[in-house]
Amino acid sequence: MFCSFIVDKDIIFYKKIFKKYYCKKPIVTFDKIKVRFFSDDFEHSFFESKNRQKKDKSEFSYKRANRIFWIKWILQSSNAELYVGYNSKIKKVQRNRRVALCIEEFVVVIELHKKDSKKAKFVTAYLADGVNGKGERAIDLIRKSPKWHE
Repeated sequence: MFCSFIVDKDIIFYKKIFKKYYCKKPIVTFDKIKVRFFSDDFEHSFFESKNRQKKDKSEFSYKRANRIFWIKWILQSSNAELYVGYNSKIKKVQRNRRVALCIEEFVVVIELHKKDSKKAKFVTAYLADGVNGKGERAIDLIRKSPKWHE
């Protein structure tokens, strides 16, 4: 399956795509989880922090936005690698968070409802190409997380 890649349009262009293709109705994953997207998710998903310590999300990320169509493709791919997600706010693995990746180092994170495991909320999507202060690659840290098991 071919996955579209967009090249550096303006922010309004990407926001329209996000609202049209993601926020109007849930995306159903390959394993039948209905993932809801909200327009507020756009800022969190497509902006990055200039300063990682401040986590200010002040800079639009073309690296993320150019891959906007990959979100749906990865969620619906039965070939995606699935891991339990890490929550940086609580600084630990969170069993109802799922990370999916299957193309380059682009990951999609969803959070399943505690009462209904067939419903989820989109958390974010990003290219896990960074390195932390200890020299560990982000993608390697994700792959060290526990595998996702339904």
